[in-house]
Amino acid sequence: SLIRRSRVAMLVTAGAIALSTVTAGGAQAVPAAPEKCTIKGFTPSTFVVGATDTEREFRVQTSGCRQKNWRIDLVDGGTTNLVRKAKPLITFVPSELDNSMAGTYRAQIVVKSTDNQITKKKALFSLVREATFGDTFSIGPEPAVEGDTLNVVGKLQRVSWGGEPFFAPYVNRRVQVQFRAVGTKTFKKVKTVRTDADGDVITTVTADKSGTWRLRFAGNAATGPATSTTNGIKLDS
Repeated sequence: SLIRRSRVAMLVTAGAIALSTVTAGGAQAVPAAPEKCTIKGFTPSTFVVGATDTEREFRVQTSGCRQKNWRIDLVDGGTTNLVRKAKPLITFVPSELDNSMAGTYRAQIVVKSTDNQITKKKALFSLVREATFGDTFSIGPEPAVEGDTLNVVGKLQRVSWGGEPFFAPYVNRRVQVQFRAVGTKTFKKVKTVRTDADGDVITTVTADKSGTWRLRFAGNAATGPATSTTNGIKLDS
């Protein structure tokens, strides 16, 4: 299973704290109304794994109650515990995964509040392969003036799990060439290109104004997103 093959250590806690319902005068107190617990979700809902062991801490978000215990179970093909409050850290070991395990899983969050009320909520959990441009991105030549043709180069790779994990070219993937003009805060798409048989991005753009360039891969159901390093181009007058 996903968890067994990922060496996730599970610690199951048991027992409950007995709460006294007897007042100082011996009379039995009126039981408090149950807490109304609303489960908002959990983090991380997406877990990106590269070529090295990856550890993250999970948290469950609730409102209207105080958490006593919680757990997150995967329910695809049977119920398997993913992680629980008693041990919220989980480690995925890429050498013990295989690529077919990447994707989206159905999960169920179970929360017990401090007054022992149980609340459940269904959610999604994604285990995805890391993608990267590394330090391959470049754009030029420089110096440049308005109207010049700039050459854009980069390589998109994706991890392959199992055995000795490695990064391989990610071919035929849509990649955006993005630009942020000087004095602005947002990158905007200039064009979209596809990686070739070697995972390379090779294209040209026209120098319009000074600013910063980068490549961006949005990711998919089995692969995480990737953003290249940036490169600033200042146009000469």
